[in-house]
Amino acid sequence: MSVGMAFRKDCEDCGHSFLTRDRKAKLCPRCAGKGRKMEHPEKIGTKEHPSKIGAAAKTTDEKRSPRALAHKPAPQRSKKPETSEIQTMTPESKAPKEDTGKPDSGQTPVELGPTTEKPEIVLTEEQTKEIIERYQAYVEVMERPPQGRRKTIAAEMGLPNRTVVMALRTWNQAQQRDLNREDRFSVEKAYFSFLEKEKSFAQTKERICRVTRVSTWAVSRYLDILHDGEDKLEAVPDVSPEQKNAILSEYYNYLAGSAPTGTFLHPLIAEKTGVSPKQVHKVLLAYRLGRFRERWG
Repeated sequence: MSVGMAFRKDCEDCGHSFLTRDRKAKLCPRCAGKGRKMEHPEKIGTKEHPSKIGAAAKTTDEKRSPRALAHKPAPQRSKKPETSEIQTMTPESKAPKEDTGKPDSGQTPVELGPTTEKPEIVLTEEQTKEIIERYQAYVEVMERPPQGRRKTIAAEMGLPNRTVVMALRTWNQAQQRDLNREDRFSVEKAYFSFLEKEKSFAQTKERICRVTRVSTWAVSRYLDILHDGEDKLEAVPDVSPEQKNAILSEYYNYLAGSAPTGTFLHPLIAEKTGVSPKQVHKVLLAYRLGRFRERWG
């Protein structure tokens, strides 16, 4: 018999259906357990070889008195065939059982320990406001602490990291939807156009807002995204110097255009230069970060 096969049998004692791997079994596990003699309770818990336990159960079944069984009312037999093969093994715990209020024979009740989940912290309005202000301050200057922005805020305010994450997630969901492709293209194009002309990063963003008519926070957020993910691309293979120059050349042409490309930028440049989209992303991110650090430190 193949592994995972079982037979559905009808117990000759109680009439209930049960699943077993033994084709010749006649009693369900409950009735078979009731037939075992517990003459030495003090020996419970000692280890015995499985073959001895099976032999004892079989001997007990064989010693049942036919005369005594004759006085028992005949159980109602199921209309299902006595033996049927089931492709998927179903736990025997799903078979109908009588509720006796006690654990089944051979089963050890498991006590559930106390829960380790901590109650959710409810933030005050002042705490929520402070979390948002701290996060916005990081984004506006594109600062990324080594431990991450959310973890740093949580540590400084003495709050669980999950609490800070959920507060910012709720706040972000309530904000205006992300910029469309035309807006993002306009912000990126204006950024590199004004990067060398303004005295500070804040002034550069103010000029971008005036030209593109995009809000200050939306500009700050998108520029932050353009400069994010350096650690996530460390494992991406580097390209050759020739491929790098080809990627940057395509990027310059993109910024010189009057509208975004018909398809997404990274796959488009990857197809033209023979590299992967992630390699294109890595090259462009390094270029943006290099320009930013060279200009603002």
